[in-house]
Amino acid sequence: MSPNKIYTTVFFDMGSTLVDLNPSWKTIYHQIFQKAGYDLPFGEVEQAIDYSWGIVSKEDHTANYETTLEASRAWQREVEKRVMERLGLPPRVHDEIFWKIIEAFEDPATYPLYPETRSVLERLKAEGYRLGIISNWGWHLPELCNSLGLTQYFEVILTSARVGCPKPQPRIFETALSQIKAEPHQAFHIGDTFKSDIEGAWKVNMAALWLDRRNEQLHFEKKGPLTPLQRSIRIESLNEIWTFLETGVPKAN
Repeated sequence: MSPNKIYTTVFFDMGSTLVDLNPSWKTIYHQIFQKAGYDLPFGEVEQAIDYSWGIVSKEDHTANYETTLEASRAWQREVEKRVMERLGLPPRVHDEIFWKIIEAFEDPATYPLYPETRSVLERLKAEGYRLGIISNWGWHLPELCNSLGLTQYFEVILTSARVGCPKPQPRIFETALSQIKAEPHQAFHIGDTFKSDIEGAWKVNMAALWLDRRNEQLHFEKKGPLTPLQRSIRIESLNEIWTFLETGVPKAN
């Protein structure tokens, strides 16, 4: 790596950043409920999921987890229980459906890589950058990355379930920086969720790029026009990162 390069390290989110979901995560829920004999309107399923995961999003700023597989499963069970209760599914089917949900979301086939993912990672590695993943994900993220052939690119693969807290909390970013032995000014993070990925990175004085692949301002909680800073860090593909590697990523003061 050239000594004149601005950064030594690039961190990535996982979902909607390196990998897509096929079908969409709400469609997965809908199909599981259908197979269990509950042909619910898609809109109702969508609302129930938004309700349960909306609670998760609000708790992300303060949540702390016990770092065991058992605790991770218990947390996931509560999330899915809220969805099923919201839809009026009887308690006797909750456990069976819960494990179907787990099976679907831990299946590597559910997560196709975006077309440019592998080529971008290969180029970054070839140019000497150190790479890591920081993701709000379940316990088995390292195993999933291995199944998808991604492990070879990353020195650090961190999931909130194993760190004990989610983004946007500083601790998960600080843990990643510590494990890869980089200072905040030497690294930047790429992710699709503004509050978790961008504001989380800013909390530890790390720059971040906001990946909005579908031009939908993905997961953007604040309504209204984007600020100049938000526009300046918004990208639609990982292929857009190269200019930022040369010129630097703008960040909040």
